[in-house]
Parts: sequence; C-alpha cells; structure tokens
Amino acid sequence: MDWSNIAAFAATEFLLCLSPGPAVLLVVGLSMRQGFWRSQAAAAGILTTNAVYFALSAAGVASLILASATLFYVLKIVGAVYLAWLGLGMILPLWRAWRSGEKGDVPLALAAEASPRITAPPLKLYWKGISVQAANPKNLAFFVAILPQFIDPAGPVALQMAVLGGVSVLLELPVLLIYALAFSALAKVITERVVQWLEAIAGGVLIALAGVLAWERRA
Repeated sequence: MDWSNIAAFAATEFLLCLSPGPAVLLVVGLSMRQGFWRSQAAAAGILTTNAVYFALSAAGVASLILASATLFYVLKIVGAVYLAWLGLGMILPLWRAWRSGEKGDVPLALAAEASPRITAPPLKLYWKGISVQAANPKNLAFFVAILPQFIDPAGPVALQMAVLGGVSVLLELPVLLIYALAFSALAKVITERVVQWLEAIAGGVLIALAGVLAWERRA
C-alpha cells in the first residue's frame, strides 16, 4: 500500500470538507435550531451516505451509473429539485417573520426557553442527512473521478478503498463537529432575526447550487 497516496488523498479530502457545501449548511442550520447533539444525527447520515458511495465505487456500480448520460442527468435533476426545495424551506421563516411583523430581537436560546421549539426525532434528522448528501450526484462523481487517482491497481484495491473510506470519515467527522459546535454556541448570543437571515442566505446558496447542478453539462 502506497502511504504517499493516502496522505495526498487525506489532504485533498480535508480541503474539500472545509468548503460549506449542502451537508455543512444542513448541520449548521440544525445546530442553531435543534442544538448540537441533534445536528450530529444528520452528520451521521451524511457519513453513512459517504460510506455507501465508497462501497458503490469499490463495486464498480458508480462507474456504470456515470456511463449512462441519461441516468446521470435524471439523478442530477432530482438532486437539484430536492436541494432547491431545502433552500426554499430555509428562506421561508424570514419571509413569514417579515409578513407577520415579528421583531425577532431576542437571542435564539432565550426565545427557545420562553417558547420551546418542536424538535425533530434523531432518526428523522439522520435520514435527512442521508437524503441531502445523496441528493447531489456530484458526490458520486467525486468517488469515481477522484478516488482512482489515489489507488494503486497493482496493490489490494479493496483494502485501499477501505483505508481511504476510513480516512474520509475520520476527517469529515471532526469538521462537521467543529461547525456544529461553533454555530450552536452562537445561538446563545445571536437573535432569531440574525439566524433567519443566516438560514435565508444558506438557502439562497442551496438554490444557486441547485441551479448550477441542473444546468451544468455532463463532462
């Protein structure tokens, strides 16, 4: 096993994990609304999907999907629609607050104590994490296009895939933890209106990503 390849993959994966994609935006939003621990249920779903993608790549199924332009395009459209729907859901609270004239000038944590929030069950958040990560077929493309660059075909491919999968999880988990901790702490000092604006901006980013995903040509 070529450990230099593993180190190169770890560096690449770490940089990609830091970028605020749909998975990070989901964890950030849940950490502010539902709290740190509930956001980790979604993080577990995200990492589960990554593990499935690794397994698909190892089995060669992902390559078959990418080989079919029609199937890949359908996956892109379905994923784009779902991401846009999530983004719209993140924008709606700000719009409703504006329509109703709510001030939203109380820190989020204090507002939650005065009016307890309806929290989603962890299992539901877990499946939401899975669906968000699976909604973007570019994740599947990443595991097919990027992984082979770090695999030595002369060595044990299955073992290398398992090691790279473990490295990916070990890197992405602490990144999601840090994002969740930081933004759940912010909920104690920032107001409801600020959170609504942050969520609305994140929702706009998701809608923009959905637009790019839907219109981008398959390479």
